[in-house]
Amino acid sequence: MKKILIILLASILLAACSDDGGNGKNNDQGSDGASTGDENKAEEKEASKDKKVYQIGETAVITSDMYEFDYEVTVNDFELTKEVDGTKIGDYISGAVEEARFAVIDVSIKNISDEAYVPNEMFSANFAGSQDRGGDTMIDQFFTEGDKELGPGEELNGHLVYTTRMNYADTFILKYEFTSDEETHFELPNPEG
Repeated sequence: MKKILIILLASILLAACSDDGGNGKNNDQGSDGASTGDENKAEEKEASKDKKVYQIGETAVITSDMYEFDYEVTVNDFELTKEVDGTKIGDYISGAVEEARFAVIDVSIKNISDEAYVPNEMFSANFAGSQDRGGDTMIDQFFTEGDKELGPGEELNGHLVYTTRMNYADTFILKYEFTSDEETHFELPNPEG
């Protein structure tokens, strides 16, 4: 009985993996002739409609998905640079290529909840190219302001720092509450583009 069940599951798995529309060809097209790449882009655009999207200078009110409190984030500036706070990209990334850059995002974060908290312990932001689903986490050593307690009504200013390449994307995205219903994006046009 176990052998039959294993064979049945393997057959289902193979059938699912070899979905070629029944025509014996694997040409990356669905049954209506559209390429799966086009379908994926359409799905991504549909999914991005559900996200709250802000620009540089705008303030987002974000709800912590895990802790259920509100906070404000404003992206004040964005730049790609070879040096941050005296640290050069070549010193940070061994053998860095010419295109390597620090992505520096100046932010203001305001505690609009009734409780004090340490921002770096309660939420973070991912940095990605506009076509990326995931993203990178910030380099902690540059955002020490986020390690201090922020009381109700208090605001902090600092810069989030990531590494990237200057020609990686035309637009970058800063993502708060990543993969939650509260996911919030800031669009960051490439200043080198």
